[in-house]
Amino acid sequence: MEGKKLLNQFTDMTRIHTAYVERRLLHLDLRTGQGAVLTALGYSGGCTQKELAEYRHVSAATISVMLRRMENAGLVTRSSGEDGKSNLITLTEHGRQVYDRLMEDMAGEPERVFAGLSQEDLQAAERIFHTVSENLAYLSGR
Repeated sequence: MEGKKLLNQFTDMTRIHTAYVERRLLHLDLRTGQGAVLTALGYSGGCTQKELAEYRHVSAATISVMLRRMENAGLVTRSSGEDGKSNLITLTEHGRQVYDRLMEDMAGEPERVFAGLSQEDLQAAERIFHTVSENLAYLSGR
């Protein structure tokens, strides 16, 4: 398969996946990206804004807008870090409940998305996705 055709297929796949995830998040009243932030906070117990921006590969301004919306929805809370400068972001009780529902909804997601692929296919995909991610990170200056 030529490179341009493969890149188009990759682009289509990422768009379809994004649309699929957006539809899955809608019933939890979450916007794109908020599920990943909830997941990071649920696993870690709390993060700084800077850590969340780096994790999501977005600007500080983008994460700030997302967190403001999530605060307004009662999902997260901000508190001053030990240094007095950084904001520690944690889940509220409501945020924890939404996180738990999200984890329930996403259980089995890898099996659904990668259905029909053999173990060898999955291992090859892992190597390929890793290399493509590294290439994209390099090209974007990250």
